[in-house]
Amino acid sequence: MRNAFSPTLAVLALFAGFFSGPVGAEAFSPEELDQQVKAAETLAADGKFVEALDAMRTATVSVWEAAPLTFRRALWIEEAPGGWGVYAPRSGATFASGDKMIAYAEPVGFSWRESGELWVIEWTADMVIKSKDGTELQRVNDFQQLKITSHERNQEVFASFTYTFTDIPSGDYVVDTVLRDKGSGKTATFSLPFVIR
Repeated sequence: MRNAFSPTLAVLALFAGFFSGPVGAEAFSPEELDQQVKAAETLAADGKFVEALDAMRTATVSVWEAAPLTFRRALWIEEAPGGWGVYAPRSGATFASGDKMIAYAEPVGFSWRESGELWVIEWTADMVIKSKDGTELQRVNDFQQLKITSHERNQEVFASFTYTFTDIPSGDYVVDTVLRDKGSGKTATFSLPFVIR
């Protein structure tokens, strides 16, 4: 592995949103999913809207647990986000060497681990810098450990990564952020191109 430049890496935030999923969802099956959705419809028709929302969240967790780890969105942003979905997209991906580069990502399909009466989300993250043609220039494994502990199975979760690359030559690059879910063993990568001028 060659070091083309010196990166400084920091993860600024990992936050759970205000909405969360239910406790006790079973593994995904189409039949169970259909029953959960029908239960929500019945509850809503009876005016039991909170209960209907809980039933829909149970259905969401059933699908969520069967899904691969992936990202709903990942993009460069202007400044540290204020919460899940609360960010200002960056108009471009051109930076100067040493600039603060903030990436925002919304993972889905991660797992929750029970710990007493709490639920835990745990990830590790790797960073890979590549040239435009895909040649790997630098890799930092386990550069960040991320953890949330909550009374609920939080779904509206985001991660914000701040990269500062010093002494990086001008050119076109891609940064891969590899997220590994400790609870499930699932792995997913989001890739963001950037230009140094």
